[in-house]
Amino acid sequence: MFLRSTRYLLTFVICAWLCLLATVHLSPHALAASDPITVTAQTDTVSFPKGIDFQMSATDASAPITLATVYIKYNGTGIHTTHIVPIEHPATTVTLQWHDDISGSNFITPGTQISYYWQVQDKLQNNHTEALQKFTVVDTRFSWQHLSEGFLQVNWYNRPADFGQAMLNQASNNVKRISNNLGGSLLHPINLWVYQTNDDFHGSLAPGSYEWVGGVAFPSLNEASIVAETQNDLTLTRDMPHELTHLIFHQLVGPDAEIPTWFDEGLAVYNQVYHEPGMKLRLKQALNTHSLLPLNDITISFPANADKAYLAYAQSWNLLDYMYNTFGQPKMATLIKDTNKGNPIFDEDLTQALGVDQPHLENQWHLNLNQPPTLTPDQANPKSTAIQNPIQVQVATNPYAPFLVMSGILLIVLPMIGLGGLFSYQRRSQPRVTLQAQNIMNSTLPAYSTPPAMNHTPYTGPSRYAAQPPYPSYQPYPPRTPPDTPAIRANPRYYPQMQEYNVRRPDKQAPQE
Repeated sequence: MFLRSTRYLLTFVICAWLCLLATVHLSPHALAASDPITVTAQTDTVSFPKGIDFQMSATDASAPITLATVYIKYNGTGIHTTHIVPIEHPATTVTLQWHDDISGSNFITPGTQISYYWQVQDKLQNNHTEALQKFTVVDTRFSWQHLSEGFLQVNWYNRPADFGQAMLNQASNNVKRISNNLGGSLLHPINLWVYQTNDDFHGSLAPGSYEWVGGVAFPSLNEASIVAETQNDLTLTRDMPHELTHLIFHQLVGPDAEIPTWFDEGLAVYNQVYHEPGMKLRLKQALNTHSLLPLNDITISFPANADKAYLAYAQSWNLLDYMYNTFGQPKMATLIKDTNKGNPIFDEDLTQALGVDQPHLENQWHLNLNQPPTLTPDQANPKSTAIQNPIQVQVATNPYAPFLVMSGILLIVLPMIGLGGLFSYQRRSQPRVTLQAQNIMNSTLPAYSTPPAMNHTPYTGPSRYAAQPPYPSYQPYPPRTPPDTPAIRANPRYYPQMQEYNVRRPDKQAPQE
């Protein structure tokens, strides 16, 4: 018995020791130590706007490295690429490079964040996955200087530090003023890039961008770019607040809000300090010829034609100015806030915040400018059920209504009951009247022992002398039906067709003069 217990104890000790040994052997540190492949260096070098070079050096303690793969993700674009890097001469120490082309149709906007990692395999099928690396694409053509204040960072080049400080001060003041108009401020950091010349600026845009573009904002990247040659450049009072408005506005409404382009761009122009005379003149020309662009035509995007695009900016600005003057800043701030509540239909947010949908807003704006209406009179002033519903409510809440209803019922029911009782009484009294009449007739007949001899008609039975049946009973008089009350029919309220806005975030912003 003792030997058996000793054997069980020994078996338990051996199992526990084996488990401990396996735990130590399979621990992450042990597994890491068993990985013969080590990445000794890796770099990523941006040469904007041409390409990005990814370089990696690795060593293998057990076998030659035969395969390497780099996985690249362009955040915010949905682009994922996988590139197998060829190794012509496998070795235990290798340095590999991959060149990613970002020119032409492969253009990558400055401010785009890129994440990537390497995978390496050797001849013995050992695999190593390196940690994820991240960096942001920068326009490397220039040596940038930076200054920050809160969520705002300003970047410039080829100018002294006092220029950068002036840019930061002006941008900061714009952020405060615009935030007050919009009803909210920045929620995340933003970058403002200030280029020195138009050529430098256009070199940062994708091939085929419009020549009249003077500033650009990328809300999904929280980046904006403008041109400023000096501290007194008019672009600082036009393009700077314009692009900052886009960044602040889109942070407030969120990435999923579908905003009409006329509202997005009109808001940006409205917040400009300077509006060039040419834009005002172009609006005046459209008013004189009654040629304003329909809002539905500038909801998804602005026209590619420079003149029509210029008019689209001008009239969108005028419309936003009309909205702020008509409804006031608090309601406009409420509208902007409502667009971030998950409702994808901007027209419903417009109705909820301002009490008017887009078709009626456009019509009222046209009339305010002495332009032809965009709605017919019936559409502009629809008959609403709200006008007729109070009639129903007044009847329902009349304190005499129950009394009147009961009186009407009694006036109908009581005559019917009376007529029914009279008819029933006549039917019950009919046999009694007949019997009384017969008895009277029998009691008045003379008692003859023999029938008289003259003109005697033989007696044929009592039925001959019976009273005639009464008049047929009258049918109960039908109660007087109260006069028909015409049904109160509410005309269907006019609901214009909802516009669904499938918005592409605008890349082009304020036009050049």
